[in-house]
Amino acid sequence: MDTQYKSFNHNLFNTYKNISSTIENDEITKNRQQKAKELFNILKPSNPYLKEIKLFKSDIQNESIKIIAKEDTLYYQLIFPLKSDWNIKYIISTDMLRSSIKEFDGSDAFFIFSDNKSHSSMNSKNKLETQFQNCCTVQQKNLININGKFYVSDLINSNNDIHNKKLQLFFYSDVTKEKLNYISTIRQSIITSILLFIFAAVVVNYFFGVLIKTINKNEEKLKEINRTLEQRVTSEINERMNIQQKAQEEKQKNEQLLIQQSKLAMMGEMIGNIAHQWRQPLMQLSAIIMYFDAYNEKGKLTKEKFQTKISESNSIIDYMSKTIEDFRNYYQPEKQKEDFLIKQSINSALFIIDSALKNSFVKVQINYEDENITIHSFKNEFSQALLNIISNAKDVLIQRKIKDPHIKITVYSKNEKSYIEIEDNATGIDEEILDQIFNPYFTTKHKSQGTGIGLYMTKMIIENNMNGKIVANNTKYGAKFTITI
Repeated sequence: MDTQYKSFNHNLFNTYKNISSTIENDEITKNRQQKAKELFNILKPSNPYLKEIKLFKSDIQNESIKIIAKEDTLYYQLIFPLKSDWNIKYIISTDMLRSSIKEFDGSDAFFIFSDNKSHSSMNSKNKLETQFQNCCTVQQKNLININGKFYVSDLINSNNDIHNKKLQLFFYSDVTKEKLNYISTIRQSIITSILLFIFAAVVVNYFFGVLIKTINKNEEKLKEINRTLEQRVTSEINERMNIQQKAQEEKQKNEQLLIQQSKLAMMGEMIGNIAHQWRQPLMQLSAIIMYFDAYNEKGKLTKEKFQTKISESNSIIDYMSKTIEDFRNYYQPEKQKEDFLIKQSINSALFIIDSALKNSFVKVQINYEDENITIHSFKNEFSQALLNIISNAKDVLIQRKIKDPHIKITVYSKNEKSYIEIEDNATGIDEEILDQIFNPYFTTKHKSQGTGIGLYMTKMIIENNMNGKIVANNTKYGAKFTITI
């Protein structure tokens, strides 16, 4: 929820910053009261949570976003500088945050001051929210049972002080259905286990009697078995060979299934990364459309302004088209090996995940002993192996909410071998599972976030396709993966 809250503030700030950048400052400041009203009337239909726009003159020319209190209600206040010491201020209802949270995962929220008193912003405090406040802000519980219903909650700081009181945001979500399903599943499992135990006892008793009878019969057939031993050995060998062949076929089917799952996971990851790359260009195009609408309505949309904005739009669309082409080339299968720089593969992997890293505030540091270190293999497969490791490190850094998260990549050569080390500061891997992380379907993530085949496919690429080696170990600050080729 902390990441969603920061992302909302970031997107809100950039949206209104882009809107402000489309304003012709010389025109807007001549009659600021009237112009502010006109701008408000233009923006209000597409921005229902916008409450006020004000133009004022000030020597302070700093951009800002913060939460303010007006008439016992909380609002977002955004200020952006214009030309000639003029500033524009937007007042936006915090109900916009609540709507975004509900749209994101169906959760709800309300603000609480540092003295544990709920504020009337984001809808008036109701009886349920009062019970949440008493149960969670005092006892610090994450799973709450209120009137037979279950809720999960989270309490985060908003980095905003009002009247010398720290403002916090309380999230809650109804998980009654899931909790009751879980209890029902546990109850059914216990009953099933008891029935299976009784059934097993009956079966064991039955087969024990059968076993005694079989032993008696086998004693009578022992001589006959000795006479036909050679035939039985031959039959046993054939049977074992058939079993081995079936096992090999099953292994091949499983490997094909893993490859198919990996392709689907890559496709989903590609779509997610394209969404990250397109978010900002789409916001810019939205701002240009709003610019056209505003100036066309006022009759001030000149041919020069129209051509300028069309040129800007074409540049943005060209960038988005190039992004799709780059992603398509990245995931295109290769037919033969080639010589390539390790630096190229690292840059290719980082390009795919660049937006996700920036949105999560994860810094990447790369150290090359020599930027011209070259290897001979499948370039895209090697980039995918690197991407799997970097993506896993990013996910762990976010999951564990690491302060100042970063990933360090070191490339060097030694004894005619190339080494790539990828290290994070996410506190490391549990020693009990360290030797299992390369196993297929092994994952520490929720089933909706991972399939457990990423590191397995990485190991197959490095060790089977590139005749290399990959190992993982813990350092003082986190986990380190070392690839040797």
